[in-house]
Amino acid sequence: MRKLTAAMIVRNEEGMLPACLDSLAGVANELVAVDTGSDDGTLALLEKEAEAGRFERVEVQRGGFEDFGAARRRSLTMVRTEWTLWIDADERLTPALHRELSRRLDDGTIDDNDLWRIPFDNFVLGRLMSCRELAGQRPTRLLRSGAAEFSTSPVHEGLVPVAGATTGDLAGRIEHHTMTSWRVYLRKTALYAQLEAGSRSRAYALIHLPVAFIATFWRQYVRRGCRQDGWPGFVWAATSGLGCLLRDWRALTRGWGGQ
Repeated sequence: MRKLTAAMIVRNEEGMLPACLDSLAGVANELVAVDTGSDDGTLALLEKEAEAGRFERVEVQRGGFEDFGAARRRSLTMVRTEWTLWIDADERLTPALHRELSRRLDDGTIDDNDLWRIPFDNFVLGRLMSCRELAGQRPTRLLRSGAAEFSTSPVHEGLVPVAGATTGDLAGRIEHHTMTSWRVYLRKTALYAQLEAGSRSRAYALIHLPVAFIATFWRQYVRRGCRQDGWPGFVWAATSGLGCLLRDWRALTRGWGGQ
């Protein structure tokens, strides 16, 4: 039977982490986590998990935060098994995916490909989203050791396959509870804006800033269909617009005041 490590980065995830760990138990042999500065009960939960014995090995590394891509690459260095599933605390394996992974690890059909895409169900404020922005996502989340590396993108990092690596599709799904609290997600949006601002020129920000909110809101709410998702769709579109506005403002004011 092949062995699997669940790799994650965490920070102040005591509310979401238990459900994620429950969904991994019984299919992931090992658990590794990079903690980028938790000051709640996240570390205590991981320590308790190490004592519980649901995973053969639990390892946590603590350190500062540079960006998401760097933290994700650090998590991969902690993996010892042939197969890795990268996952976040606000995500969880559905029972169907749990069964599918268990079967493929057991019968060896996980080796049919080097990388596997997994379909996502994204929830915003408790609603399963159907808009094009969030429905139909199939990111590559399962990889054989050495088959891919994480991109250098500071936000929305992903796997870059090595030459010759093959990719397949799993049928089971991951539930992603993208936004459970608008206030909490707003803090994440502000962090994303700060990290993304470094790749924007001041000239671009100056031109785009006046239309950043309305253009992004219109694209999400109307063109990408968030309006069909009711109130959560409106909140998602508005928050996306606010994030774009913050990104442009940070790019424009970068370096002001000696910062």
